[in-house]
Amino acid sequence: MMQTERVSSPALPITPAEDPAATRARELNNRGALLHLEGKFDEARAEYEAALSADPRNATAVNNLGYLLAQQGRLDEAVERYRQALELDPNKSMTFANLGVVQAALSQPAAALASLEQAVRLDSKNVLAWDNLARVQMAAGRFAAAESAWRSALDVAPAEGSLFTALGTIVAAQQRIDEAAAILQHAVSLEPESAKAWTQLGVVLFLRQDLGSAAEALERGLELAPDDHDAREHLALVHLACGRTAAAEQELERIVLRAAGTDPFYHAAQIDLAVIALSRGDWQGALSRLDAVIEADPKNSRAIFYRATALDHLDRSAEANELMRELLGNDHGKYGDQARLYLAKRNDDGRDDFAKASEN
Repeated sequence: MMQTERVSSPALPITPAEDPAATRARELNNRGALLHLEGKFDEARAEYEAALSADPRNATAVNNLGYLLAQQGRLDEAVERYRQALELDPNKSMTFANLGVVQAALSQPAAALASLEQAVRLDSKNVLAWDNLARVQMAAGRFAAAESAWRSALDVAPAEGSLFTALGTIVAAQQRIDEAAAILQHAVSLEPESAKAWTQLGVVLFLRQDLGSAAEALERGLELAPDDHDAREHLALVHLACGRTAAAEQELERIVLRAAGTDPFYHAAQIDLAVIALSRGDWQGALSRLDAVIEADPKNSRAIFYRATALDHLDRSAEANELMRELLGNDHGKYGDQARLYLAKRNDDGRDDFAKASEN
């Protein structure tokens, strides 16, 4: 976050802390902040640098330079500026918060956590610091700590819908589905134009098996953000759960058409479409979709499992068995277990029909 500084009233006498150079620096910084908000980065930077020429100890201008550099993706330089600002003023909560955000982006979670915790120690009403602290905790899998941080943010900003959306999401991650649904209902009441809030509500209602309401929420989210692949994927899952296979295919095809070939949502949609093709006996169609995924993501266990299934039905059992053995050795989760079951049943029966297997 960039910062501005107030200029003392002209009626007040100039004190040593408010000499003409410091006053000029504040004016230049504030002018830079306005240009910054307008997206005029080069002009803003020039004003910040002029502020520092006038007063090298203006911590706010240094912070703002760091923020501008971070926005331009120059993260290491931003860290240097934030550290410089904190040397000048070690009590700036927002600078610690800004530093923590950049450290998180640099994959330095421990440093990010320390900076953000210091930010909220210095200012317990720093909502942005609480929000980003929660995000770092969530990324580390510390869901209870993330929930606590978001609740602290809401203590300061109780009408902020985006914070309720985040809180509902983390509560759902802890399997408190009914509570999460209530929180997200409140989020959409506060921000009815928030596509993210509607999508998260739809996902939680799907988990609660309230399929009709889930579809309505997800469709509302897609009205607001038609390229939200997460919402569209979950809407397809709702259609499948209701037996509306054609409607599900339509949504999945839209993801395939709109998402990049490297996008995980593209991969998931292609695999879902392949599973539907397998259920119809379209082995070659399924194989074509799965090959597209594996070409981009050679270690995709789900795609590998269903590719082996398609190969088996195309009488390419040696290739299928080899894939299943590789999967058994490399995947110690769900699909490794599926491969083990496949190989065991094949040894017992010759071949078992996995094409009709469905996933939750």
